[in-house]
Formats: sequence, C-alpha cells, structure tokens
Amino acid sequence: MLENVHPREDLRPLCRRKFSSTESRTVSEEAAENFANDNWQVVRKRKNSVTIERAKPHNEQLEDRVWSLFYRMGFHSISGDTGARLTTPVDEGEGLSNQIDCVGIDDEVAVAVECKSSKEIGKRNRLQDEIAKLAAIRGAFAKAARSFDAENLKKTAVTCMFLHNAIITENDLSRAKEGQVVLFDDNDLRYYEDLVFHLGSAARYQFLADLLPGKEIPGLKLRLPAIRLKIAGGDAYMFSISPEFLLKISYVSHRQKGRGSDIDTYQRMMRRSRLKRIREFIEAKGVFPTNIVVNFESKRLQFSRTKQEDHADVDTESGLLGWLDIRPAYKSAWIIDGQHRLFGYSGTSRAAKSRLAVLAFSGLKASDQAGMFININSKQKSVKQSLLQELYAELHWDAEDPRMRVRAVVSKVIQSLNEDKSSSFYGRIQAADVARDERRCISLTSVKGGPIVQRVPVE
Repeated sequence: MLENVHPREDLRPLCRRKFSSTESRTVSEEAAENFANDNWQVVRKRKNSVTIERAKPHNEQLEDRVWSLFYRMGFHSISGDTGARLTTPVDEGEGLSNQIDCVGIDDEVAVAVECKSSKEIGKRNRLQDEIAKLAAIRGAFAKAARSFDAENLKKTAVTCMFLHNAIITENDLSRAKEGQVVLFDDNDLRYYEDLVFHLGSAARYQFLADLLPGKEIPGLKLRLPAIRLKIAGGDAYMFSISPEFLLKISYVSHRQKGRGSDIDTYQRMMRRSRLKRIREFIEAKGVFPTNIVVNFESKRLQFSRTKQEDHADVDTESGLLGWLDIRPAYKSAWIIDGQHRLFGYSGTSRAAKSRLAVLAFSGLKASDQAGMFININSKQKSVKQSLLQELYAELHWDAEDPRMRVRAVVSKVIQSLNEDKSSSFYGRIQAADVARDERRCISLTSVKGGPIVQRVPVE
C-alpha cells in the first residue's frame, strides 16, 4: 500500500510553501524573542503579532526542491507533505512501513526518490547502506503504484537518490548500478531545475531519458512512410512525424548536464524566451519548413523498401521509398538540430495534430553528431572560441591523430575538475553560456591554452 500520494491538482495549496527556500511563522511579539537564537528573524510586524522567517534546514530544502521539480514536470500523482509511506505485507502481524521522501507517478513510470543532504561537502559513510535499503523496496513499490492507474496497469518502477554536498565514490556508483538506483548530485538537480524553467512539463521526458535510457515504451511502436538516402556513406531517412511522439523519445545532449566522464554533451541550454516566441508562432498555425535533424540508435529503425517505379533515368541511390518501423525507447532519438522547434510544441494544442519534417541518421558517433551540430550552426550564427574549447573533447575524442586525442583528454579533465567537489577548481571555470562572477572567473581557454580553429567545409 502506498499512502500520502495525491493527484497533482490537489496539491496546489502546498506549492507555495514547497517552492520557497524559507519557512515562516506568525507568533506574538513576546514569543518571537524565544526564536531569536535559532536563526529566526522578524520580517513583518502587526498590531498583536509578528511574522518570523528563517532559511529551511539543508535537508528540508533538498526535499522541497525535488518535490517542486516533480510538481513542475507534471507527474499526475505526487507524494504530499512529509513524503509517501509504503507498507509492505509480512507473513504475520503488521506490515513493514517505509518512508519515501518523494514519489512521482505518470502513465508509464513510477519514481521513488530518497534525498540525502550533508551540511558540509564530503563522502557519505552510510551511502551504500542507504542505496541497498532503497533498492530493496522497488518490487513492492512497483506493485503499489499500479493502484494509481484506473486500469491497474503495470508501471516501470525507478528508484533514485538526490544527494547534496556528497562526494560520490566509484564504489558508491558500482553499488548503485548493482541495485538499479540512479544517483543525482547538486549539478544534476540544478540542471533539471533550469530545464523545467525553460521547458515546463516537457522536461519530464529528458528526466525519464536519464532514468531509463534504452527502456522501450509500450504501445508507441510506429510505422510510417519514409525515403532512405545515402549521406556521407551512411543511411539517413526523411519522414514526417507528430511532435507529441518525437517528444517522448527524444533527448538533447546539453553541455550543462555533462559530467567529466560524459562525451555526448554538446548543445546549449534551451532559452525560455525563444521557446515562448516559437509557441506563439505554433499556436497561430505557423509551419516550420526545415528539418529537425536527429540520430537514432541503429537498432531502433528498420526500413522495408516498397516496389520502385522502373524508370531508366532514375538513380535509386538518390533515394528509396519504403516503410520505416520505429521501435521507440527513452533516450533513443538524439536531437542534433532543431531542439527549440521541437520543444516549442510541448504544452500546445497542436502537438498531436501537427507534423514535423525529420532527417534521421542512424548510429552516428557522438563526435560526428557534435561536428554536424557545429557545421549547421556555424552557417547561422558564429561559434564562440570558448564554446569551441568546450567542444574540443567531443569533436576529437576518437581522432586518428594521437596529439589531438591527448588534447581532447586534457580538455575533458579540466572540465571535470570544475565539477569535482574535491577539486580546487570546483565551480571556478567559466563555461561559454555562464555569466562571469567573482568566483567563476577562469576561462577554459586560459587553462587549456591555444586557440581552436574549427574548419567548416564550404558548400
């Protein structure tokens, strides 16, 4: 049994308190003096009372930030105040009760979250025990989550942890992988908060892509007419598809999300102002004549050619007509170009009715995707030197020249030091799209040294 989980619309009154980083109380003026030593401050005075306020404790702040994230991502059922309670049956006596800090449930997935916060940055000694405890309840949680669906349908159960001020070791990661528990740190939480600010509920697709990469989505298999082309020696496909379908399986490789070990992150964060203008254009029945460029995992696409017209003057290598079967999964369609056009449809009335033109590649390496992204965007907008420095690792990770591979490793190491809480460079290196301040004032270019000249082929 899963208790204290409610429909999202019933939790609106809780939002204001959860969204705030402070807590407040109304007390008499005399009583306020008793709170002065516990970091409470008077923020408003009335005739017979005062309002006092203080910052929430760090553990409560983390839980409320995660809850607010789930609410804004649009899970249809979410745990209420103080979290959910899972009761698992036992052979005799009362069932075992487990508190879960945050629960989010949608049509296909149920997510159980534990939030662990430390006051100071350091290793968390009991983390592996906490991972094992969370992993142990997944089966019971999955079974209980079915009751939140009118048809009692089976849902994919996911367990994850959000950690604040925790240095995650290789042993921690190994234990988490073994227990099928996904670990998120402070950088991840800030990324998803930024993403949901720009995308709204569509950010949930990105979040689920990180939780369930490669997990097939039941009921979403699709067959559509397509043209198969040969581009740069590989197969590519042209077709049209509904934005609603593509949103569920797409994934954008944002540089802001990438960790030092990630090599697949190369795009800028989407901009809320630009998405707003695009949504207004869409709602006014505007049409995009240009392709969304994506890359599918090769195993997700299967092409069956149809009978071609037999004309002697037609070169079949220029394109074959046929049917394209898509076996969709979370994180199976990577958006190389067109992220704003696609995510602009999120939350609009036309997401299911409209069609987008798509040019889909199959099985491209991350370095080839990054190179294509640079080539496309360099024709429209100049690429800053700082951005090219950040992308050097993605562009040259598997280069034939060993010197270029070494420089790629150096570039990624420097970026890793910026994200490593135990590093002296933590939070000090300025990314291309991040504002300079007193702490974040070291450019990647100055540390790595030497300008990057990106040669773009002339068409």
